[in-house]
Amino acid sequence: MASNQTQARAATFRTGIAEKIAYGMGDVACNAVFALTSGLVVYFYTNVVGISAGLVGTILLLSRIFDGISDLAIAQIMDKVNSKHGKARAWILWMSIPYGLSAVALFSVPAGATNIVQAVYIFITYNLCTTFVYTALNLPYSSMAPMMTNDDSDLAKLNLFRMSMSPIGNMIVTACTLPFINRLGGDQHAWIIVTVIYAVIAFGMLMWTFFGCKERFHPAATKEAEGLPFTTRLGAALHNKYFIMLTLTMIAVSLYQNVNGTCSTYYAQYVLGNAELMGVMQTVEKIPWILGVIFLAPFIKRFGKRNLVLAGAVLCVAAQIILMTNPANYTLVLVSAALRGLGEAPFYGCIFTMLADTIEFGHWKTNIRVHALLFSAFTVGQKFGGGIAGWAIGKLMDASGFTGLEVEIPSAVSMVQNLYLFGTIAAWGAVVVFMIFYHLDKEYNGIVADLAKRGQRAG
Repeated sequence: MASNQTQARAATFRTGIAEKIAYGMGDVACNAVFALTSGLVVYFYTNVVGISAGLVGTILLLSRIFDGISDLAIAQIMDKVNSKHGKARAWILWMSIPYGLSAVALFSVPAGATNIVQAVYIFITYNLCTTFVYTALNLPYSSMAPMMTNDDSDLAKLNLFRMSMSPIGNMIVTACTLPFINRLGGDQHAWIIVTVIYAVIAFGMLMWTFFGCKERFHPAATKEAEGLPFTTRLGAALHNKYFIMLTLTMIAVSLYQNVNGTCSTYYAQYVLGNAELMGVMQTVEKIPWILGVIFLAPFIKRFGKRNLVLAGAVLCVAAQIILMTNPANYTLVLVSAALRGLGEAPFYGCIFTMLADTIEFGHWKTNIRVHALLFSAFTVGQKFGGGIAGWAIGKLMDASGFTGLEVEIPSAVSMVQNLYLFGTIAAWGAVVVFMIFYHLDKEYNGIVADLAKRGQRAG
């Protein structure tokens, strides 16, 4: 066993810059659809198609339930499928074309149909895109990094590349979509044309990821766990307290993502007076996020991942409190957005490395190395949070009398403003609480050393 460990240590591999960029391109592509489905598609359904916000929210909640089931199902399939292209990498190839086609289908709602027919169509296409295709693409992609390198420092850098590049796709979509669509006429046809363009670009990026990345490591303990019953692996995951904390943290951040993604368009239109300002707001938020992640590595080494995430969450809450002093002041809106972006950077820069840390903790605690299931359960939390947020936003806006017209009634404007302000405070406030109880950073080196003594760690 000791000789095996020595061999594993000798086989340490670090990815190059080109491979890190190729890996990051995958998340740029994924964020194109994520930006559409987490915010803009709701605006499209309510303000272009004319579906009520409450009905859209209910559809999203039901869809997220199916979406959570699909994550666990895809994880099960990943554990069983071994392709010549790898366990995770192959899915990028298989799902790249369905990814684009299903995104276009989201905006091809039959315009002349009844509300019931439109609602059924939305439910089917939304689930095709997010529940099946996006899950089958993004879950394997997210779990691929630990298969590319077995060096902890390199894994952190690989995830930093990913998370510094991922907001680029989101930023471009949120900044350019509405102005681009309005220049093309602002109707449903314009939405479809723009989505087709995004789909083609995303396909090229996914091929960049597929051909530019390689899987190299599949630890023996992971292979052994793949043969265990699902209930055994699920039980090991549920005994992993730090994984549960991170999942709750992801639910909270997902609540924020959906509140921010959905309400910022309405906020720009009804509070600031111009829907296209949403793109500026999102860009101002994403640039500090990108810069923050790029320069995060030395701060991680000095302060630790948990401490940085905690400080960032506090900054996000503070940014909204500042905005509360004058919610309709455009300059203050941008200042708040920039501060939030800086506060978000530690979370996005550290979260997937922290998730990898919980895999080591779970292996140490239970002697079962759960990999794909942890990533899938983690994304279940993300989607559950998004579903709850979408449903709550829809119901609250319906209750406010929201009409979706060019000029909105005062009660609906007030609701949009309150959701944008207090939804963010609640979400990041929850992150503060969870991070206070997260102490894995202090325990991690001892855990890794103990696993190495047992000969159970391949890195």
